[in-house]
Amino acid sequence: MKKVLKFAPLCALLLAIVAFILLFATHSVEYANGNLKGWYDGPAALFGKGQSLGAWGGISIVGEFEGKAAWNAVLAFIFIIVALVALLVSAIMVFVKIKALEKFGGLIALIAGGLLLVAGIFIFFTLPAFFSANELGDTKNFVLGAGWVVAAILAILGGVASACPAVLALVEKK
Repeated sequence: MKKVLKFAPLCALLLAIVAFILLFATHSVEYANGNLKGWYDGPAALFGKGQSLGAWGGISIVGEFEGKAAWNAVLAFIFIIVALVALLVSAIMVFVKIKALEKFGGLIALIAGGLLLVAGIFIFFTLPAFFSANELGDTKNFVLGAGWVVAAILAILGGVASACPAVLALVEKK
């Protein structure tokens, strides 16, 4: 079991990288009501600037969106970046023994796990925050994009994978 847990930071790093990529590569908010469809891309919710699409029947209009970012999406983005750096340090420590960081390895992994867990939860609340920031009205018929849902789930799983060895080490000591 300890040999498997040794690679937990590396697994959490891979999950966090995929979640980070999904935030940029997929739609943050999607709309569907009969023949009317639309979406806002990931950077629109993260930075307040990006693309949007409105489609009715066979006519599609892609436009540039300039508005305000969702506060929780920005925080989730920052938390994932900080967690990626921390997990990179933890993953390197699996292969290279660094005396100065050895005693902080569990704490680094625990902090990265907490950041990823909070980031995943924040991503789930992007839809109401995005609509509130841009005063777009009712969120009826709007949903969080599938890629963002997967990114949130991967961030939460990465957080659990990162924190698991540190928590088990604390439990074993008692």
